[in-house]
Amino acid sequence: MTLRVTIVMYHYVRRLAATRFPRLTGLDLDAFRGQLAYVAKHYAPVSVLDILAAVRGETELPPRPIVLTFDDGYAEHYREVMPLLAEARIPGVFFPAAASLVDRRVLDVNKIQFVLAAADTPDLVANAIDRAIEREAGRDDVKAPAAYRADGWKPVRFDPPAASYVKYMLQSALPADLRASVLDSLFARFVSADERAFADELYFTPDHARELAQAGMTIGCHADRHLTLTSLPRDGQAAEIDGSLRVLDVIGQPRSPFVFSYAKGAHNADSLALLHARGCTLAVTNRPSIATLAPDTLLMLPRLDANHLPFDGLAPPNEWTLHA
Repeated sequence: MTLRVTIVMYHYVRRLAATRFPRLTGLDLDAFRGQLAYVAKHYAPVSVLDILAAVRGETELPPRPIVLTFDDGYAEHYREVMPLLAEARIPGVFFPAAASLVDRRVLDVNKIQFVLAAADTPDLVANAIDRAIEREAGRDDVKAPAAYRADGWKPVRFDPPAASYVKYMLQSALPADLRASVLDSLFARFVSADERAFADELYFTPDHARELAQAGMTIGCHADRHLTLTSLPRDGQAAEIDGSLRVLDVIGQPRSPFVFSYAKGAHNADSLALLHARGCTLAVTNRPSIATLAPDTLLMLPRLDANHLPFDGLAPPNEWTLHA
């Protein structure tokens, strides 16, 4: 019998009307409540331990099993999400990054998101990046703004050209040292000059993580600095994975076994080998599909985005639910 499970991925879950950054893309808390009602009606929530036991043949999964996962360790996951999960008796899996949880640093991916949410327009940010490039005109590894725009100024999924250009420049196009300095400058200008204070506002703490675990939630590892593993050589991947295990150290859990969420879902053969060698029992990607469970698939399980399921408990089963 084929074992299948629906795994759902969440990031920001917040009261959007009350946030200081209304343009930040996220899931409104009321929509999340509606989705929990839909899940309770059409699925059987299970834990990671249930999945692993089923793969080992120690137990059977109920019809339409589902696992809810929450990436990046945001404070709202502790403050808003955990009470709703506990009330509904739904176990969750939380994947904080070590740099944010332990070091209280704002992840680069979040800096970019908040810069774009805080600036009046993405063009304002794009122009600021171009001016920073022009000041580095003497560097052999930096091109003219027009050359970068030729490659990166285009719509990508839901992003208009200016926003996709900002992400392109600050995620990959610029040399690493310039990328970091430009992003830090933009974050200080548009968002906050006090990164530590902003991190304390944005992310839950080690104490909160321990409370989540005590409430029956699973704490997994996401990354050290939220670097995409496939952008790194094997030794760099090893360092990023090993750094991510500091999450378990700080909350007093053993390093093995553990569960892992790939930053941006990216992984390759080196990633799988490194995780396996360190005792990882389950890892999730961002590929949208229903997961098929088997010993050789547990380190590359797909996940649906929250937007793939309805946000109304009265909604009829959609295509993903019927497929499950």
